[in-house]
Amino acid sequence: MRIPWSIPDIQKKDKDAVKKVLQSDWFSMGEKVKEFEKKVASYLDIDYAVAVNSGTSALDVALKCLNIKKDDEIIIPAFTYIATGNAVLYNNGTPVFVDIDETLNINPDLIEEKITDKTKAIMNIDLGGNPSNYSKLIKIAKKHNLFLIVDGAQSFGSVYHDVKCCTHGIINTTSFHAAKILTTIEGGMLFTREKKFYDKAKAIRNQGETSKYFHPYLGHNYRMTDLTAALGVSQLERIKETLETRFSKAEYYQEHLENVEYPKQLLDTVNSYFFFLILVENRDRMNKYLNKNGIDTRITYPMPLNEQPVFRKFSKDEVFPVAKEVSQKIISLPIYHQLTQSEQDFIIKKINTFRG
Repeated sequence: MRIPWSIPDIQKKDKDAVKKVLQSDWFSMGEKVKEFEKKVASYLDIDYAVAVNSGTSALDVALKCLNIKKDDEIIIPAFTYIATGNAVLYNNGTPVFVDIDETLNINPDLIEEKITDKTKAIMNIDLGGNPSNYSKLIKIAKKHNLFLIVDGAQSFGSVYHDVKCCTHGIINTTSFHAAKILTTIEGGMLFTREKKFYDKAKAIRNQGETSKYFHPYLGHNYRMTDLTAALGVSQLERIKETLETRFSKAEYYQEHLENVEYPKQLLDTVNSYFFFLILVENRDRMNKYLNKNGIDTRITYPMPLNEQPVFRKFSKDEVFPVAKEVSQKIISLPIYHQLTQSEQDFIIKKINTFRG
């Protein structure tokens, strides 16, 4: 038996939606992208959405909209996907790392000691879909007059205190990569409630253009195509079912797995479970054992971000003990729409009978 870590849920109606665009006379960014933006904004209950070609591009555009420049300090969690930090470097900013807490998200109680007169923003991610403490993050950002940017690449479908994630910041982003809960295979989106950022983001994604061949900004080709947007529109139609299926599979794991720990989940939150994460002793041996038995996994992530070669100079010898410990214990198990109960039973049996 071989069980993949993830399989995109591409159904016949998704393919038909893409085929319909192929049969039209317009394939690049057009009306289907606008439709996708409008429908996602409505789902999130936010004013504006700007579709781009990846979640990483969305982060870059977000920082450019806020005029982040050389030596501006951006506070980010020490444990996150590398794109969070890369976006800071793209804009010549300085990443300032803060350790995580039991949710595996940034520890709000450690942020203020890292704020200086160069600090411009806090950029946060909800690891694996587990919502962060936005009450505290918003309070800190307001107190110190900082931008709160939400990297929602992993939390589309998550909820914090009855408010959907990907909306708590002044600018927010998400990703529609092939492994994500809602996918356009490659793609991303930026969300905001402020029209000035919406207008600027639209320009930056399209070579800085505000009207035909007039370019007041240095921009990029970050455009989403109507082909990928059509897939996104189709997928969004069944997002409730997709999330319910994911919740059910996560609950089944939690009911049957033994001798594992999970990230803490805050009260009155909904975890979308982009990742299903467990924390175990003897992680490397267990992971090798699972892989040997045909179970594909991911180590998300094998080291704190500050230990990656490209970021080492920004933290010098600083150690983030919780991030370090988690990086040595974490495993992301398979969770996706097509995963069967018998496959979950096989995974559960292998974990419960493992003797490291």
